[in-house]
Amino acid sequence: MGGALRNDAREARRSAILRAAVEVFAERGYEDARMREVAERAGVADGTTYLYFQGKEALLVAILEENAKAFLERARRDAGRQKDPGAKLRKVIERHLVSLENDRALAHVFQIELRHSRRFLRQVARGQVAEYLRLLQRIIAEGTASGRFRGDIPADVAARAVFGAVDELITSWVLADRPRSLAGQAAPLLKLIFGGLERRAGGSR
Repeated sequence: MGGALRNDAREARRSAILRAAVEVFAERGYEDARMREVAERAGVADGTTYLYFQGKEALLVAILEENAKAFLERARRDAGRQKDPGAKLRKVIERHLVSLENDRALAHVFQIELRHSRRFLRQVARGQVAEYLRLLQRIIAEGTASGRFRGDIPADVAARAVFGAVDELITSWVLADRPRSLAGQAAPLLKLIFGGLERRAGGSR
């Protein structure tokens, strides 16, 4: 029992430090943020943060990997509940928008802070973003095979176009002084995406 309680307390401190880092990075910017600021926001001693993370870089990697992994798990679950490829794609895109709208500080870190470093961009491209692109590609390929989507656009190209459209919408939302609801922008975005992907009745696609 005592060991379980200690583990729970340790995990709670780790989660508090990660959340504090998200908020500090979003407010101060990754380059200007300091570990002592993260510790203060988390309510722990300065040295405690280093028991869990070696420094800012380790914190940023953990924020990226853990949040992206959790998102992918939810996106795969949402898609798995649908039979139609179009419904799968819709659910994944809606999940992407809602997930970041619910956490503007995290959205800022993902859309702005991670992109200041080529090293982190390469890491993102090789890791969770690559997994996300593969998920989109599988759904689009399934739609093409079923006749739901047009067959003259390679699934990998379509997946990158979909990701780019969603990503740009979120970045614009993060940078806006008076942002409109991301969820409220889902309908026109989906209309545009499906207008390009869907096979037209009687058409050559």
